[in-house]
Amino acid sequence: MKLFAKSLLSLLFLPLFLFSQIHISGVVKDKETGTLIENATVMLKPYTISGGGYYSGLKTQKNGVFDLTTNFKYPFQLIATKNGCVSEKIKIKKGTSYVEVVLECEAEAIKEIIKEQTSDVDGDSVLDRDDKCPDESGVLENEGCPWPDNDSDGVANKEDTCPEESGAAENQGCPWPDGDGDDVADKDDACPDEAGVAANNGCPAEPKEIKTMISEGSAVILFDAESKTVRDADNVIITNFAALLSKYPYVSITLEGHASSDGSKGYNQKLSEDRANSTKAALEALGVSASRINVIGHGEDKPVMDNNTAKNRAQNRRVNFTL
Repeated sequence: MKLFAKSLLSLLFLPLFLFSQIHISGVVKDKETGTLIENATVMLKPYTISGGGYYSGLKTQKNGVFDLTTNFKYPFQLIATKNGCVSEKIKIKKGTSYVEVVLECEAEAIKEIIKEQTSDVDGDSVLDRDDKCPDESGVLENEGCPWPDNDSDGVANKEDTCPEESGAAENQGCPWPDGDGDDVADKDDACPDEAGVAANNGCPAEPKEIKTMISEGSAVILFDAESKTVRDADNVIITNFAALLSKYPYVSITLEGHASSDGSKGYNQKLSEDRANSTKAALEALGVSASRINVIGHGEDKPVMDNNTAKNRAQNRRVNFTL
């Protein structure tokens, strides 16, 4: 008995499914301006049944397009409405599948419609109607939203090799390596293995190696009496110091020339200056720029020993290196 009831129910509803579905598509536009109207309501209604109710209705999409489906028999009505516009009723006859609906809209209403359909509040060239982030500038590929950038380094996560650590776009969003931790990237650091300062391109203002050489007295050139010529034995000191200056290209030095008390004060002043200049020339010959070397002569005014003995006077005939 239950099986018979189910079969009978199926037969009663069968004719409903035998009706062919009819597709009606088209556009809605303004009569005066030709503007394609979005968000207009388009509905279908049986033509011959008064008060039969609407079978289907929807809002027009982008560019005023609509696409409706019905099981009603021809003819039936298509009704289009939009605030500020006169409703339009069209009789749909057999064979009709596409309808261009023309509404007569008030001037102010059509102005608002155009404004609504062309608004781009965030100026990202993605219209507000299509923009998932209408108040935040984004990109079309991300539906008007900006690509996520977790570390706020200007490199979107999708392109950032280090999305949780701020870096440089040129390094795929990662920070440049900084081996000595002085905040000067290795690629820009003239001294990548020794902490320095940005003003010296990553080199220390007073490198430890140079300071040690000076403080230990290894950077002193001694001269023969009345001589301004660098002795062969001291060329090793000059060569070593030139190598350090090459390693630290942003360090400048001062060469301080001295003399013993032999001779007149004026003579010794000139001799101390000549000794400093001859040392400078030796450094220049090894590639050190003259602009990095300052020279000064102290004459006999700054002895390291008293001038009472020949041995002491030999220690006073010198050039000191200072930073």
